[in-house]
Amino acid sequence: MNIRIKKIGMRNIKTAIAVVISVIISKLLKMEYPFYIAIASIISMQSSVEASFKAGRNRMLGTLIGAIVGFFLSSINPGNIILIGLGIIAVIYLCSIFNWEQSTSIACVVFCAIMMNLKGSSPFLYSVNRLLDTFIGIIVAVGVNYFISPPKDIKDVD
Repeated sequence: MNIRIKKIGMRNIKTAIAVVISVIISKLLKMEYPFYIAIASIISMQSSVEASFKAGRNRMLGTLIGAIVGFFLSSINPGNIILIGLGIIAVIYLCSIFNWEQSTSIACVVFCAIMMNLKGSSPFLYSVNRLLDTFIGIIVAVGVNYFISPPKDIKDVD
């Protein structure tokens, strides 16, 4: 067995910092699910500020589609297997219409989270909270990537 020792890179450290900051913010704001903020931070932390911004944008667009479709269908009957199937079709179709293909997977995940995790919560509040969780996690990750040892190839994030 040949084991290689590798150093811990800055992206690794910045991802950990972003997750810790996200969880602290979640606790300070008394948010119910710090898990979702942490996920957004992890996914949005990329090898450059520009890539972090793009990953965050794709995550936010996907979350928006998943939350909207999830809200409407969970308002009808949360957890309904037929509506889950129809919702996945709708989510994928909407991402395709808007040319947001890179957001499709996360849109489906958010839709499923809303349809299957309500547990007595308001569909509207649960959907809005998933949007807010995601937004906070993205902002933290992009901020950490920009302000803490930024990669040398910083480009405009228009």
